[in-house]
Amino acid sequence: MRAIVRVFYWIFAILVIAAAASAWWYIYRPLPQIDGSASLPGLEHEVTVDRDIWGVPHIRAASVEDLAEAQGYVMAQDRLWQMDLLRRAARGQLSEILGPRTLLIDREFRTNGFAGAAERDATLLDPESRKVMEAYARGVNQYIKQHKKNLPLEFSLLHYEPRLWQPSATLAISAYMYRTLTDTWKRELNRAKVAERAGADRAKDLFSEEAPMDHFVVGDPKVIDDGSQRSAADPGDEDDDDMQPDTVLKAKGEASTGAPTAESEPDLTAALSQSIQDFLEESKNEIRQGLGSNNWVVSGAHTATGKPLLANDTHLELSIPSIWYEIHLTAPGWNVKGFTLPGAPMIIIGHNDRIAWASPITAPTFRIFTLRRSIRPRPMSIA
Repeated sequence: MRAIVRVFYWIFAILVIAAAASAWWYIYRPLPQIDGSASLPGLEHEVTVDRDIWGVPHIRAASVEDLAEAQGYVMAQDRLWQMDLLRRAARGQLSEILGPRTLLIDREFRTNGFAGAAERDATLLDPESRKVMEAYARGVNQYIKQHKKNLPLEFSLLHYEPRLWQPSATLAISAYMYRTLTDTWKRELNRAKVAERAGADRAKDLFSEEAPMDHFVVGDPKVIDDGSQRSAADPGDEDDDDMQPDTVLKAKGEASTGAPTAESEPDLTAALSQSIQDFLEESKNEIRQGLGSNNWVVSGAHTATGKPLLANDTHLELSIPSIWYEIHLTAPGWNVKGFTLPGAPMIIIGHNDRIAWASPITAPTFRIFTLRRSIRPRPMSIA
């Protein structure tokens, strides 16, 4: 009996060691390097990356191109899977890694033509923007080349390697955000079809010309301001067709082709594809049902410091990882901190030493600004 128990303990110990080794190899080993040094052959001078207690990278470089290249490398450390997923979604290439379940999603994005538009616009970039985008792509690609055998867990589960990054991939992700945040085309098509069949006058009876967003949120001149007036807009008043589930995504347990799937099928690809479909659907539903992104400014005449205050509320759903990436960039003449998208260089929303800027979320543009802040560093040098 003791021999059997001893054998059982040995088997259990071996299984625990094997599980721990697998977890280290596939999960812990691909985590971002936050200490030491890494090599980027395209850099002209050494770049330093400090991560604060929140893990936010603070990059110091001797030139803007070195700054962008290091940013691409660091962002790939943190978000390579998310970057590749967004790039594939925008280009209609999810089914290449997830199979037929995402064919209808791919068909919609390919119909939108974002991939072709991104390729075209990449050739129209001005020289300064091109240098920044190409430097950023070099940084991402250096990370991919150096970590082909050490990629994030999702790549191991799906048995593929990401393609090298191109400036057009950044533009495609911008198009993906545009499509996600301007999801009114179904409503407009429905109205057009009704107007075509029933006539414009009858269509007006079925579809209001006004939307909830057409009303004052605060400060309606027709209402006496007693300090308690709130928005007349009710987010629940939107057209019924806006609230319907997206026809691109099928019900649980049903493939995109309409064929039923095995409930008990232990398929990692199927599990990942379902979570990705849920993410894409929830993104649109959360944004569609919210009141909307907003920003506002308080004049310095009404603040204790005499300086204006800027608030920016970008109404996007909470997710892990977030659609935003916080970063601090410093170079000669540059000092900027704020947020950008996974796969996008520089800063989209943020502030520098002199100004802050904000945007209700639309298709982003990429600009370069600067800021100063003290941090508690965890340094890593890139040379």
